[in-house]
Amino acid sequence: MKLRLLPLLLQFCLSIAATSASAQTPDVVGQWRSRGLEAAGPMHVTRAFTLTDTEWTVVFHAFGDAQGMQPLFTLNVGGIYVIGAASAKVSGAYDAVFPANHRHITADSDQGVAMFAGMGCRLNKGEETALIQRGCGFVPGLMNAMGEYDLVALKDGQLFFGDRSGDLTKLRPAFLTTYPLVRK
Repeated sequence: MKLRLLPLLLQFCLSIAATSASAQTPDVVGQWRSRGLEAAGPMHVTRAFTLTDTEWTVVFHAFGDAQGMQPLFTLNVGGIYVIGAASAKVSGAYDAVFPANHRHITADSDQGVAMFAGMGCRLNKGEETALIQRGCGFVPGLMNAMGEYDLVALKDGQLFFGDRSGDLTKLRPAFLTTYPLVRK
């Protein structure tokens, strides 16, 4: 019961913040996807975002190779969000916050199971696991990292978020990612 109240409280707080945000924030509502595989350290990933006026969901697929032939895991995260004022640090970007109300991980292969087992997390191939009280490997549980401080920019019809190299649960990124998303 308590977990169900948390999203309502967050939505109320964010709606108050949204009323004070700039009226000129970018229109990001829609479905967005990676243009192709994106390099992310030793992995390659794709992202598929769905954004409504108030809610977001991302399905993140990770692969062990640059061709996307060796699936590792899928991460499904979503919640509510608000885009605030123009960023004081990044030209053309807006400060945003993305609290999560769900975070699920699925190992998509034996390699994915083994990768997370090496980090002390047991997953069953093809079985979605909710990450609430505890995280799994480098993916935190909701109770450890409720959401992220981020940047949002819409440039030439492409959607950019902030760079992912830092800990966005503690600090907003200082620049945009080099990988834009395109509308579906």
